[in-house]
Amino acid sequence: MARKLIVFDCRDVRVVDPSQLSQLDREGPGDLFIVLIDGDVIASGRLTVVRNIVEGQQEAQQAPAAQQAQRGERGGVAAVLDQMFRGYYPDVIEREEPDVELHVIVGRGLQAPQQAGPRRVLEPANDDFDVLKVVERVARGARRVLFFTGDKRLAGQAEVTASQLGNVEVHYMPPNEFPGKESLAKAMIEAIEKAKASLPST
Repeated sequence: MARKLIVFDCRDVRVVDPSQLSQLDREGPGDLFIVLIDGDVIASGRLTVVRNIVEGQQEAQQAPAAQQAQRGERGGVAAVLDQMFRGYYPDVIEREEPDVELHVIVGRGLQAPQQAGPRRVLEPANDDFDVLKVVERVARGARRVLFFTGDKRLAGQAEVTASQLGNVEVHYMPPNEFPGKESLAKAMIEAIEKAKASLPST
C-alpha cells in the first residue's frame, strides 16, 4: 500500500498524497489533524495552517491595478495625471470619483511607485519617456485610461501610444486655457464620467 496522508478538519475527511502537503497552506488559517499511514499508522499529529505574514503585507502594499494584472483581470477606469496636476486635482477626483484609480506623476522624488491611498498611486518619472511607460503599464490593468496633461508635446507623443494601445484617451488641458483650477477639475471629472458611461457592462 502506498503511503497516504489522511486529513481531518471540521468539514470532512480527505486522503491525499504526502507530496501534496504544501497545498494545505493555500486553504487559509486553521487547525487540521493528520494521520500518516503506510499499511499501518506511522505518524499522527496536528497541523496548524497559518498565513505567511510577509506575503500578506506585500499584498496589502500592492496597488489595485497590480493585483488585477497578476490575476489577469482589468479594472474599470483609471486616470494618469501629469505632474503639473498634483495636489488639488487628484484630491478632487478622489472625492468625486472614488472608484477611479489615480496615478499621479511626481517627477524624481521617488524610486518606485508608492501607494498613497486606497486608489491613489504616486508615480516617479525622470522624463516624458517614463511618463509614457506609466501610461502603458496602467493601460494593461484598466479597461479605460485617461491621461491628463498640459504639455502639448507630451500630449502628441501620448496620442501615438494611445493609438497603439486602444484603451487610452489623451486629454490635453493646459491650465491657462481655463478660468481657474475649479473649472479644469470639473472638465476632468466630466471626461471621467463620460469614459465610465461608455464602458460596456460586465
